[in-house]
This record gives sequence, C-alpha cells and structure tokens, in this order.
Amino acid sequence: MSDPRLTSLVELATENAPEKRRSLCIELCDLLLDWPSTYPAQMREPFETLLEKTVRLIDRDTRSQLIARIAVAPGASLDLLNEFFFDATADLRGAILERNAEAPPADARVPVDETALIVSARGNPRDSFGELLAQALDLPPDIAARILHDGSGEALAIAIKGAHLSRAAYSTLAMLSGGALGPEETLARLAVYESVPERGAESLLNFWRGRNAKHALAA
Repeated sequence: MSDPRLTSLVELATENAPEKRRSLCIELCDLLLDWPSTYPAQMREPFETLLEKTVRLIDRDTRSQLIARIAVAPGASLDLLNEFFFDATADLRGAILERNAEAPPADARVPVDETALIVSARGNPRDSFGELLAQALDLPPDIAARILHDGSGEALAIAIKGAHLSRAAYSTLAMLSGGALGPEETLARLAVYESVPERGAESLLNFWRGRNAKHALAA
C-alpha cells in the first residue's frame, strides 16, 4: 500500500494493545475530519464503521476528547455522533439530539408493554433493572446499563420517550432506579424528561436498538 497514512491505519488496526487502539481512534478521527480530496467519498463509511467499533474499547477521556472535535465538524455522520453520546457534555448531547430530531422517522414503532415494565421494576431489586430495561425496550444489555447509570436521568428519558411511553412511566422508573438522591437531585432527574425532544429520542433509541440487530447479523 503506497499511502503511508493508510498503511499506518492498517498496522494499528491489527494491534490489540490499549495504546494502539487509542492511536487508531485518534488517527481515524483526524482522517475523517480532514478528508483528503484525493480519497473517494465512498471510502468514508468503512473508516467511520471502524471508528465506531474501536471507540468502544478505549478510555473515556479519549472518547470525550474525540466527540468534542467530531460534534462541531460539518458532515459528521449521525451514527458516529450517536456512538459518542454517553461521553458527550450536556451541550453536545443537546446537539446530538437535535441532529437525531432531523433524521427520517422510523418505519414502524416497536410495541412496549408499559404496564409490565413498571410492574417488573417495582417487583425486582434495582440491580436487575438493566436486564428488565433491555428486555422491555429491545436494547443491548450494555446500553441498558449505561442508560441506568446516567445520573442525570437524560438517557432514561430518551429511552422512555423514544419508546412512546408515558411521563408517569418515566417518573416511576427514574425514582426506582435513582438510588438515594436528595430532594433537589430528585426534582432535577424528574424534570429532564420535558427537555428531551420526542423525535430525537425516537431516533437515538432506534440507533441503540440497532446494536442488537448488528450483533444478530454478526453471530
């Protein structure tokens, strides 16, 4: 391969050491943000896919640095932005949700039994909520866990509103999964539901659900 930049990426992609994965993500980000005019546009997608996969394996500080760069770049793919959602600042999360709100609507809604979800949450210990949420909303277990560990409650609000469940369902699950919070923290957690755009939540939830579909295809 004559292009030294591509040669470096190929070499890094064959390495499993943490520092090599970090370097690969940084170089991929540099490439995508400064796409050479001599590279065909159709080459971008495989590089974006590789970055999406590799970024899950690197440290959170690096992910936060990368999303801060990608979020302000024109033409960044929505899937790539969504991949970084949990590592983004509050402002960047808002921008990502706005991008999702502009995405085409889903072909069909996935039905969710709201009553069964609430009954299960009330009848099971809090450490089982991740599994319950994953099953009810058709989410990968790791995504369900990250949703519940988001202290602001925003990710849970996105999941609930995106699934077209009620405000009461969010309030119930937010209270049950929130742990020992003070009055101000509890009120802030409950209020975040109103700030989440429904279309943006629906689109981001569909992205999270898509992880299950990708896993099934790869199996």
